[in-house]
Amino acid sequence: MVVFGKQVVLHMLKNHPNKFQEIYLAKNIDSKTFSLLKSAHTPIVCLDFKKAQALAKGGNHQGFLAKVAPPTLSELATLKTYDRLLVLCGLSDIGNVGALFRSVAALGFEGVVLDRPLPYEGLVRASLGALYGVPFCVCPNLLDAICELKGAGVVCYGAHLEGADVRFVDFAPRLAVFLGAEGEGLSPKILKKMDGLLHICMQGGSNSLNVSVAGAIIMDRARK
Repeated sequence: MVVFGKQVVLHMLKNHPNKFQEIYLAKNIDSKTFSLLKSAHTPIVCLDFKKAQALAKGGNHQGFLAKVAPPTLSELATLKTYDRLLVLCGLSDIGNVGALFRSVAALGFEGVVLDRPLPYEGLVRASLGALYGVPFCVCPNLLDAICELKGAGVVCYGAHLEGADVRFVDFAPRLAVFLGAEGEGLSPKILKKMDGLLHICMQGGSNSLNVSVAGAIIMDRARK
């Protein structure tokens, strides 16, 4: 699969150089950046603008593209042994999901459970490669997944406007935070399965946050 964008390629080069299969350049670059790209010990191919646009499917590639190995999918059986999980219910916006993967990596959470498959190319770009460092699995039936997590001793917390103020929650040692899609939130069936509900107290008359921002705040509070 192909990812593109200067910052995406350089960030992955720094953190996941073993994932590169080929690097494509569609512009002249400075010698320092070229030396960095050569450090991946991967073939570097020069492309004309038309071919680069086709590979990026019209996206803003900034002259930097790379063919990379797809991420490896984990199993729920593995993730349920971890202490800090994020579960995404109904999220389909690639930008938000990618940002949440970055927050998981940065805030000490250990894995992500998705309820639907999402395009890996977009997720790798949006997460700046964090998709390679964060174990994740896809569980279309989250109700069964919740039962499996609970059976493994994981306490499940759902984000909801009527939940407890996240600043004052005494979190369990092993937990999973459930986030629903913006506007819809968690479904009633999932809410009934939660061990506790959480909300972020806000000021200024606002009653909602972007889901990736809300997820980062909750994860930060949950690691205290």
